[in-house]
Amino acid sequence: MRQKLRDRSTGELLVLAITGTVCLAIILTTVSILVLRVRNPTADISPLTNSLGDTVTTLIGLVAGFLAGRTGVEKKNGKDDPTKKDGQ
Repeated sequence: MRQKLRDRSTGELLVLAITGTVCLAIILTTVSILVLRVRNPTADISPLTNSLGDTVTTLIGLVAGFLAGRTGVEKKNGKDDPTKKDGQ
Protein backbone atom coordinates (compact mmCIF):
# COMPACT_ATOMS: atom_id res chain seq x y z
CA MET A 1 0.00 0.00 0.00
CA ARG A 2 1.20 3.50 -0.76
CA GLN A 3 2.59 5.26 2.29
CA LYS A 4 2.00 8.98 2.75
CA LEU A 5 4.94 11.26 3.43
CA ARG A 6 3.66 12.34 6.84
CA ASP A 7 3.31 8.69 7.92
CA ARG A 8 7.00 7.97 7.32
CA SER A 9 9.54 7.83 10.12
CA THR A 10 12.19 10.50 10.55
CA GLY A 11 14.88 8.06 9.42
CA GLU A 12 13.04 7.33 6.20
CA LEU A 13 12.57 11.03 5.52
CA LEU A 14 16.25 11.65 6.14
CA VAL A 15 17.25 8.91 3.70
CA LEU A 16 14.82 10.28 1.10
CA ALA A 17 16.23 13.79 1.51
CA ILE A 18 19.84 12.62 1.23
CA THR A 19 19.02 10.40 -1.75
CA GLY A 20 17.26 13.29 -3.48
CA THR A 21 20.26 15.54 -2.88
CA VAL A 22 22.67 12.94 -4.24
CA CYS A 23 20.46 12.36 -7.30
CA LEU A 24 20.40 16.11 -7.96
CA ALA A 25 24.20 16.19 -7.70
CA ILE A 26 24.44 13.31 -10.19
CA ILE A 27 22.17 15.09 -12.65
CA LEU A 28 24.03 18.41 -12.34
CA THR A 29 27.43 16.74 -12.69
CA THR A 30 26.28 14.83 -15.76
CA VAL A 31 24.93 18.01 -17.36
CA SER A 32 28.21 19.80 -16.56
CA ILE A 33 30.20 17.00 -18.20
CA LEU A 34 28.01 17.09 -21.31
CA VAL A 35 28.19 20.88 -21.63
CA LEU A 36 31.95 20.87 -21.14
CA ARG A 37 32.39 18.07 -23.68
CA VAL A 38 30.29 19.92 -26.29
CA ARG A 39 31.94 23.32 -25.74
CA ASN A 40 35.50 22.03 -25.47
CA PRO A 41 35.99 18.50 -26.81
CA THR A 42 39.69 18.45 -25.89
CA ALA A 43 39.14 19.31 -22.21
CA ASP A 44 40.16 16.81 -19.53
CA ILE A 45 36.92 15.64 -17.87
CA SER A 46 38.43 12.83 -15.81
CA PRO A 47 38.06 14.72 -12.46
CA LEU A 48 34.37 15.24 -13.20
CA THR A 49 33.80 11.63 -14.18
CA ASN A 50 35.65 10.48 -11.04
CA SER A 51 33.41 12.73 -8.97
CA LEU A 52 30.34 11.31 -10.68
CA GLY A 53 31.49 7.76 -9.99
CA ASP A 54 32.10 8.58 -6.32
CA THR A 55 28.65 10.11 -6.04
CA VAL A 56 26.97 7.07 -7.59
CA THR A 57 28.92 4.80 -5.24
CA THR A 58 27.77 6.90 -2.28
CA LEU A 59 24.15 6.61 -3.38
CA ILE A 60 24.39 2.84 -3.80
CA GLY A 61 25.98 2.50 -0.36
CA LEU A 62 23.33 4.71 1.20
CA VAL A 63 20.46 2.73 -0.27
CA ALA A 64 22.10 -0.61 0.60
CA GLY A 65 22.64 0.51 4.19
CA PHE A 66 19.08 1.73 4.47
CA LEU A 67 17.69 -1.54 3.14
CA ALA A 68 19.90 -3.57 5.46
CA GLY A 69 18.73 -1.49 8.41
CA ARG A 70 15.08 -1.84 7.44
CA THR A 71 15.51 -5.59 7.08
CA GLY A 72 16.98 -5.75 10.58
CA VAL A 73 14.08 -3.76 12.00
CA GLU A 74 11.55 -5.98 10.23
CA LYS A 75 13.23 -9.13 11.56
CA LYS A 76 13.36 -7.68 15.06
CA ASN A 77 9.65 -6.88 14.92
CA GLY A 78 8.82 -10.33 13.52
CA LYS A 79 7.32 -8.97 10.32
CA ASP A 80 9.36 -11.28 8.11
CA ASP A 81 7.68 -14.41 9.46
CA PRO A 82 5.27 -15.67 6.73
CA THR A 83 3.16 -17.46 9.35
CA LYS A 84 2.26 -14.14 10.98
CA LYS A 85 -0.29 -11.86 9.37
CA ASP A 86 -0.12 -8.04 9.46
CA GLY A 87 2.88 -8.03 11.85
CA GLN A 88 1.01 -9.93 14.61
